[in-house]
Amino acid sequence: MGSDASSAATAHTLARLGEDELRVLVALAAGADPSALPEFEALDVAAVADELRRQGLITQTGMAVTDAVARALGPFPAGLAPISAEPLDEATITEALGRIGDDDRRVLERLVWGPPQGTVGNAQRAVTWPDAASPIDRLLALRLLRPVDERTVILPREVALVLRGGRIFDENGERPALPRVQAASTDRRPAGAAGAFGERQSTDWRPVLDTAAQSDLWVQLAYAEEDGTLTSAIVRVLFVAHGSAYLVRRAGARLTVPTGRIISAQTLEPVVINDPPLEQRN
Repeated sequence: MGSDASSAATAHTLARLGEDELRVLVALAAGADPSALPEFEALDVAAVADELRRQGLITQTGMAVTDAVARALGPFPAGLAPISAEPLDEATITEALGRIGDDDRRVLERLVWGPPQGTVGNAQRAVTWPDAASPIDRLLALRLLRPVDERTVILPREVALVLRGGRIFDENGERPALPRVQAASTDRRPAGAAGAFGERQSTDWRPVLDTAAQSDLWVQLAYAEEDGTLTSAIVRVLFVAHGSAYLVRRAGARLTVPTGRIISAQTLEPVVINDPPLEQRN
């Protein structure tokens, strides 16, 4: 089976997963062991894993997700960075967190539930704790943030997990707890929708949604409801397949929009973390 066919089949299967199955799958994709986490204690993880294995979403031996699932869920499942090459232990992280101030914590809070990357200037700066003069300086010096390239820093997954209290999902926050998908719907445009947006509908949105799905970006989406009324929502994109875009609203509600009703999509600016101006540094 080619990669496109495999991705399409995986998308079709993901769209039909139940809530518990999706939670376990996302946790596994994030490199976690659901059976060891308190948030899964009421769930028979082994039974759910057997069902995921039956559907070809995790490997026949072990608990690893398939490559197609990894591609579908994006680079930061559950908003977590990949496993660090040199992870910090929990005691080191706790000690480091005890040394930072409120301004530093606010930077971490912007990344803790994902996406875990932020944009800064001179991310690969050489900085030590005695010379740290800004929140980014201090976080880099303590390795609570790490540079990815000259303009990008990432919150290590082990740091995020400590800040999350060991949880994988944010059940009560503004960010979606997990990707929310629904069964694929037919791509039938209601009569009222055509009259509502007429010639304004285009396909310019497709590369925007594809990029957003691959890079875990927020998107401002405009589309027509079934009754033809126009709606705008800030969403995270899971994938586009079977004539529908599978999305999750910022508030966490499920959302599936037939592609024939999408009007436009615009990627929102990524998280940008600015150091204070030099004159404001202590």
